[in-house]
This record gives sequence, C-alpha cells and structure tokens, in this order.
Amino acid sequence: MASIAAKGGMSYSNNFVVAFQGVPVPMPNETVPGETVAFMCDEAQLPNINTATGSINGLYTGLGSVDYPHTKVFTELQLGFMLDADLSILKYLNSWYNSIFAESDGNEDRVTRVRYKHQYAAKILVTKTEIGPTSSTQRRPITYVMEQAYPYAIDAIPLQFGSSQVTKVTAQFKYQRHYTIDRDTTVVKDSKVPAGGVLVGEAEIGPGVFQQEWLKPDGTIVTVQGNKRATGTQPYSKPQPETTSTPQPVPLQVIPFEE
Repeated sequence: MASIAAKGGMSYSNNFVVAFQGVPVPMPNETVPGETVAFMCDEAQLPNINTATGSINGLYTGLGSVDYPHTKVFTELQLGFMLDADLSILKYLNSWYNSIFAESDGNEDRVTRVRYKHQYAAKILVTKTEIGPTSSTQRRPITYVMEQAYPYAIDAIPLQFGSSQVTKVTAQFKYQRHYTIDRDTTVVKDSKVPAGGVLVGEAEIGPGVFQQEWLKPDGTIVTVQGNKRATGTQPYSKPQPETTSTPQPVPLQVIPFEE
C-alpha cells in the first residue's frame, strides 16, 4: 500500500482569518480597517457545498428515476465574536443590521422601509490559514468569498453571575453565492531567504527542484532547497578570470646578405 505524504504538514482548525469588505457602517474606534474583526472572530466555518436536484423517469428502459442537478444551494453563515469592554463588535453588527431598514426615530407609529440590497450588502472573506516561516497566518491555502452578505439574525447574549467568562456574540449571515480562491502554500517555506543574504550559488538538482546557497552577513552559508526559487537581493556575480591570448611565435625570416 503506497504511503501518502502530507503536503506542508497537517491543517489545524484554530487558525483562520475573517474579514469584511464594503460594510456600509464603520467600525467604532478602529485605527486599522478590519483589524478588530480579524482578531475578535473566534468561531467560523467554511461554507458547505450543496445542490438541488430533480428526477426524470423513463430515461432508459428499466432504470427508473434518474436524478440530475439544476441549482446551486448556498446555506447561511454563522460567525462568533469575542467582545471587548466597549462591545465594539456588537455595536458594529447592530449598526450593520439597522442599515438594512430606514426608520424615523422617536415616533411610535414610525414606518419601516427596507433599503436596496446594494446599500447594505457586503463581502465576507473566510480564509483558512496555516503557520509559515515569518508569521502564524502566512500560509493561506484557501479563501471563501461570500458575495452580497448581510446579517439577518444576531443571537441573544447570555449574562449571568458566577465565574467570569469572555462575553461572546454570534451572528447569522445570508449571502447570495460564494466562490473560492485557491493558493499553493507548499512552496512558502522554500521562499524564506536569510535577511541581508546574498545569493552566491544556484543549481537545478532535479526536474524543477533548485538548490541555492546564500551568504549571510556573518559569513555563514545557508543552503535552501525547493521547487520555487527564493528571491531577495541581487545574485552575487562571481568575477570571471580575464582571458588572455597566448602570443604566437613570429617565424624568423632570414634575409641573405648581398655584397
């Protein structure tokens, strides 16, 4: 039985990044866009794939009904967030939800009008990440992009006396459809180049497999192998010896002496 080698190690479920794009309301007290969502999301899932099918009878004699696919089915998305003392994510989700409806405040008999979808829908990106040479989320093998997403339900948040726990909020999102962005992360580890190193040698040791030698500032040589060439500083050019031509002997001409 042939053994199967895991490409790039094993995947772990506690390494992922969630991002929102195009949300009509800003995150309160956020200096870097999207940073709060990325770090506070502690529960997500990669969407499933489902298909609606129909059946046809009499396609072949004696076969009975045969199923055929006709529609893609996209289920809702659930995201869970940890809350800081200012409840930033909860306020953010409430503002996003309220942006769906246009209401006049202060009147008991106020009228609720629903806005157009392009005014409140946004993109949600769920990226499965893995540890890389330079960061814990450097390798990103797949990203699910949910189009035209919006929160349609925000779950109740339980509060109770007792042991202290981090307050969390869970929101349910609808979206129109999703697609994936696939990346090859098996070569990320091979692209790590020593800081300040200079490429002093490179050789193809196999079909598409390269071996490089990098000279570090401390004088040591680091060897890197992989199926992707590492890039960094300009390669070191080894001085070529000067080519000198060997002087050819001039034939001696004897001129007879005439009196």
